[in-house]
Amino acid sequence: MKKLLLSASVLLLATGAFAQTKMTGETARFGLKAGVNLSSYSGTGALDLDYKNNVGYNVTAFGDFGVGNNFFIQPAISLQNKGTKLESISTVAGNTVTGTWKQDVMAIEVPVNAVLRIPTGDAGAVQISAGPYIGFNISGKNKYTGTFSNGTASASNFTDRDLEFGSETSDDLSSIDFGANFGLAYRLNSGFQVGANYGLGLSNLVPKDSRSNDDKLKNRVIGLSVGYSF
Repeated sequence: MKKLLLSASVLLLATGAFAQTKMTGETARFGLKAGVNLSSYSGTGALDLDYKNNVGYNVTAFGDFGVGNNFFIQPAISLQNKGTKLESISTVAGNTVTGTWKQDVMAIEVPVNAVLRIPTGDAGAVQISAGPYIGFNISGKNKYTGTFSNGTASASNFTDRDLEFGSETSDDLSSIDFGANFGLAYRLNSGFQVGANYGLGLSNLVPKDSRSNDDKLKNRVIGLSVGYSF
């Protein structure tokens, strides 16, 4: 994991250095943004379930490097709180009982987005962005509330526990995720900005040794954030 994070940091710095050599009069900017995530999974096969949004957070440090007129490359390092929820309703001794399973995942992501700015006069500019990301799952937890049932076992068989990441059958999720980001933001000329981002996971989160032909699990994240760049 340390080697992966080091490689990601080197990639981020190298991208920034390359972009700086290509600047065309634009000033390089650096900034911070933070906000709320609404995350879930998209599953197929046995994992095609009714996943609900999990409310989490995001914190991102980024740089803007001009490569053309109103066109920038934006590498970043981001802490992303992801996951999902499942809800169950069952009948026990004639009584209706409900339960919730929640999976919280913390990940470090390294996105590199291309950003097109559309000026709106003296106020600021609309920013449209897109690009790839690679993520490293670093911690997580399964949590249960109420009387949760997965159809074959009751809540008595489930206890809160930490997640394991890797490729073995005993692991819960893969340790690495990659995908694409699509964003829309508005940046005031003062530096403040507000935006929304959609993270489309492309890699299968099911550990390699546990995969079947149909079982796939992928991240889906809507992020809302406010920030400042200077």
